[in-house]
Amino acid sequence: MSFSGGLDEAAKHDVLTTIVVFGASGDLAKKKTYPALFHLYQQGLLPRRTRILGYARTQMERDSFVSRVTSFFKKDTPPADIEGFLAICGYVSGKYDVAEDFIRLREEIDQQEHAMAKRAEDERVHIYYLALPPSVFVSVGTQIRTN
Repeated sequence: MSFSGGLDEAAKHDVLTTIVVFGASGDLAKKKTYPALFHLYQQGLLPRRTRILGYARTQMERDSFVSRVTSFFKKDTPPADIEGFLAICGYVSGKYDVAEDFIRLREEIDQQEHAMAKRAEDERVHIYYLALPPSVFVSVGTQIRTN
């Protein structure tokens, strides 16, 4: 079941929330997107059942992803805050125009939401953030809609 409210309403109503950051290996995601999401996390402004998935063409191990995501966090940030944030973050690599890669992304989203669900019919919200060049917007939008 989908949810028609925004992120603030999802937080109030404990809605399963998945944020997908396309272009997660790029500079925009590293310098702005992940620090902003981390700030929302620190302030308690994300729904309790939130999962953040990065998606990009770059193949990265978990350690490389963590290093990239946290590289622009403030140096005096409590380690417990960083650990808590990283616990809700994941990464999937794939191409922006390959259906099979988006099917893998969908399977990862479904698996994570199933693990967080209280009931099978729980409402969910998906937020897709495109930290991408405009040249791939159409193919990504098409793949999201199709898969």
